[in-house]
Amino acid sequence: MTWPTTAVPVLPVSDLARAMAWYQRLGFELVAEHPGYAIVELDGAELHLNELHDLPGPQQTWSGVYLHVADADDLFARWTALGARAIAPPADQPYGLREFATEDLDGNLWRVGSPLVPLVPLGSEDHDPADHDPADAEPGTEGGHGRPPSVPGSDERAEAAVPTDGSAGTGLESWLPVVAERAACAGCGFEPRSLPARALGAEVRDEAHALGQLLLDADDDAVRVRGADGSWSALEYGVHVRDLLTVFAERIVRTLAEHDPELGWWDHEAAIDDGMANESDVAAVVDDLGRNAGKLSEALRLVGDDDWDRSATRRDGERFTIELMARFVLHEVVHHAADARAALRRARG
Repeated sequence: MTWPTTAVPVLPVSDLARAMAWYQRLGFELVAEHPGYAIVELDGAELHLNELHDLPGPQQTWSGVYLHVADADDLFARWTALGARAIAPPADQPYGLREFATEDLDGNLWRVGSPLVPLVPLGSEDHDPADHDPADAEPGTEGGHGRPPSVPGSDERAEAAVPTDGSAGTGLESWLPVVAERAACAGCGFEPRSLPARALGAEVRDEAHALGQLLLDADDDAVRVRGADGSWSALEYGVHVRDLLTVFAERIVRTLAEHDPELGWWDHEAAIDDGMANESDVAAVVDDLGRNAGKLSEALRLVGDDDWDRSATRRDGERFTIELMARFVLHEVVHHAADARAALRRARG
């Protein structure tokens, strides 16, 4: 057998975990992961990510990729809805392609094009490929995107007063309706239903990475300060999210393997109230956050298209599908990251 010769782009990235989460969110599948290096794939197109330090940052383009697809307009709509930056919107080019431009979190430029006229399959009598040069067209003005409140690569969210009227998201008893009833969370502003199911695993990894960076950047004393009302410290919120990721990864795997399992109840309050969480090493917690988010993302990668509705039962007859579990976890990570930021603000006075 003769293998086809294929040129594969290798993009430099400053943070491999963050880059993998970004590309998985856009629909790429993780093929292989090694220390400092990963391979992802989209519809047969392979991409290698190489972690390098001291990159110039996203202020200027560092490298680039050209991707041929069947429908550039459709992919542009999907990618920008998931947070990709619109450098240039889809536009017809004189060399027979319709193209758009975007970039990843490290400033790597992507040009994506589809043929203006459907291509005739190779080997057919009428096949006469147009000779074109996929040179760069002049980019248009920077555009916005229909991203939900979570912005990839950003550790900051809009600071707003959290309601205390019992509306969705402001009390623990109302957290399940936030995801089950397509409600926005009044406590953190996030809408867990705003992402397709296939993007949830990558989004969890990205949000867990942002929470970890928040903890690493914080003062080691401030990160351990509890609120005067007894609310958790930023580190305790991080430990809770770390543990929650493991619990739900196991629940998702069980629900895939068993018919309607009984999941029981995890006493997350007791896991924190013994005070040991606040004595944890911050760097170790952050490492575990990333590792556990990866495990949950991998569990979700195993979910087939017909499996998202597989169900399980939690305490008091609460019914969870796999998709609902994934959205519930994503909301937990986002909400507790907001809690951790609030705890750090209080600690700083």
